[in-house]
Amino acid sequence: MYMTNSFQPQNRKEWRKWLSRNHSREKEVWLIYVKKSVNKPTISYDESVEEAICFGWIDGIKKKVDEERYTHRFTVRSKKSSWSQTNIERARIMIREKKMTRAGLEYFERRALSASSSISSERDKLVLGTEFERILKADSVAWSNFLNLPAGCRRQYIAWLNNAKREETRQKRLIGAIELLRQNKKLGMR
Repeated sequence: MYMTNSFQPQNRKEWRKWLSRNHSREKEVWLIYVKKSVNKPTISYDESVEEAICFGWIDGIKKKVDEERYTHRFTVRSKKSSWSQTNIERARIMIREKKMTRAGLEYFERRALSASSSISSERDKLVLGTEFERILKADSVAWSNFLNLPAGCRRQYIAWLNNAKREETRQKRLIGAIELLRQNKKLGMR
């Protein structure tokens, strides 16, 4: 796996220190976490996201590093990116706890409330699109496997398909979803 810039903090304080020094000059970092089963000091996912929000950063892709570690890619938040309800609440908590920096506050205040709220609420509805449902029902094995997934896994599939911005991406995801469901695999097992 190619990672341009990585950092493995042992705790929240180290991550905040890195962000404080680098949030305005770096564009991304792959934050490395140690798996709980390894029993070594590491920052938690929630702590890392809370601190990132304080500096106007956001998490993205997750990848396996090795048997003991995994990583999340953190980047500077786009000025036009939508805010999930969870991250809005995280930001409010950081503001109340006086941990939010000026940079993070600028991103939080700049967000278009009406646009991000409507985007978030559309995504939160997680309705199976008619095209996806039609294609999925045409494959009885994939359809049966989809219906037998836990509700949270079904929502993951629906959100993954609904969040595609380009038609080309949506079509690729549709094909990928059908293939995974034929194999009775959850989305995260790609």
